[in-house]
Amino acid sequence: MSIFSGYEEIVEQNHPLAPHTWYRLGGPADYLLRPRNAKDLKEIIRRCGENHIRMRVLGFGSNLLVSDEGVRGAVIQLQSGEFGQTQFHGETVTAWAGAELSKLVLDCVEKGLSGVEALTGIPGSVGGAVRMNAGGRFGDIGSAVEAVTLMDVQGTVFEKKKPELIFDYRTVNIRARFILNAQLKLTPG
Repeated sequence: MSIFSGYEEIVEQNHPLAPHTWYRLGGPADYLLRPRNAKDLKEIIRRCGENHIRMRVLGFGSNLLVSDEGVRGAVIQLQSGEFGQTQFHGETVTAWAGAELSKLVLDCVEKGLSGVEALTGIPGSVGGAVRMNAGGRFGDIGSAVEAVTLMDVQGTVFEKKKPELIFDYRTVNIRARFILNAQLKLTPG
């Protein structure tokens, strides 16, 4: 029985990572997993834990170098299914980890919402942007984030809200391995 039996459509073995990085460098991952939702992710985490498989998260690869020797273990890419979604509810936006940051900025502008325009031109995913508090001289994503939904390596889902979230220059105090989504509070503009 395979470690990921039943999940064959979202698992690839010995998958080259070079096509997933901006520099097009890097060897293969033992496993590349693309869960479609939090339930898939939780099961993948459980199976990796039971089989002592090291896990890493891959965003859009815009700030990543991968060794030509590749990556031993599981590389988990949160872009499929619900992980690529963005939902608008008035002035609140829920952006999932695999949503494209540049598309989020454009969608907000089209809907007349202000608060993330300082992120224009910054590549990558929302999850990566939150993890490193992406930004520039005119602002960062942390100023718009109200809450972040997270999952730890045991598969427990929980939320951190302001003021317990501390964003600083290229850092945030999130220790959980997986960022599922971020809730942003924007203003009309």
